[in-house]
Amino acid sequence: MSYIYCPHDNYYIPGESLKNLFEELVVQPFKHNLPALAEDIKNNRIYYWEDIARILRQGQSNFDETSFDKPSNEYYFPKDKVSIYCVHHMPRHLFSSYHIFTNYLAPISENSKVVFIDFGCGPLTSGIAFQAFAGQSDIIYLGIDSSRAMLDKAAIINRYGPNKYKEPFFDKFELIHNYNYDDLIGLLDKYIENGDGTQIIFNFCYFFSSPTLNINNLSDVLTQIMTEYNQHKMCLIYQNPDHQSLSGAKRLRLYDKWEKLKTNLSAFRKQVTQSNVETFSYSRLINDLPHSNAKVYYEILCDE
Repeated sequence: MSYIYCPHDNYYIPGESLKNLFEELVVQPFKHNLPALAEDIKNNRIYYWEDIARILRQGQSNFDETSFDKPSNEYYFPKDKVSIYCVHHMPRHLFSSYHIFTNYLAPISENSKVVFIDFGCGPLTSGIAFQAFAGQSDIIYLGIDSSRAMLDKAAIINRYGPNKYKEPFFDKFELIHNYNYDDLIGLLDKYIENGDGTQIIFNFCYFFSSPTLNINNLSDVLTQIMTEYNQHKMCLIYQNPDHQSLSGAKRLRLYDKWEKLKTNLSAFRKQVTQSNVETFSYSRLINDLPHSNAKVYYEILCDE
């Protein structure tokens, strides 16, 4: 059952079930806990965007800590910051992921077994998009995030599922806190038998903006997985804002990390790379105003 639709020209809208999820788990908690910000969004007050960027520190806030925002003289608790993220960023990242999956990944056959490893998974954003893309395939979802509050939200959203508690998005669903790569290796050993045909997908959706990301540790664990499961088809999916939309310093921080990772994984079997800047549109939550011509830069590395 599809719950994301593209009626025309890369314009994405949620189906009824996804609308209900957004309304019950994202919009209503936001309006209840943060009425002033909700009113600012509803009335499209331009300073709202500056407030959000400041409160979330351009997405680099520690979502498990309470923050005091001096200009507004307000405290923002972890659940508040997660709520702000979900309203402000979740639709964009979800629809950009779905756009990339549906346009640039090979279809997942019904009987395929897939492990989807979601680095910086947040509140299950790319997971929802991947399930909509893959349909009823045998998917093991492994979500990794540094924030316990984000992982708690991901668990709630997974239980809600595409049909409101009739079934989860993923039956085989595991969350890993604080990038514990030993836990990741253990879960792969649990779910994969070497040579059983499982496809492994590494997803990095806006992950490289993390200021604490250790590329060498990430490279080491990816190399270990690729070596151990070298009989399996693998794919790395990278998303971040369009290069040209960022300041020079931020652009270098993001893409230097990605370029370093690719260099460290140069032995990845005969990489086939796709890359581009993609444009898509969607409606924002709460005020339903369209966000036209949103841009995302992606790269996909696959073995042959």
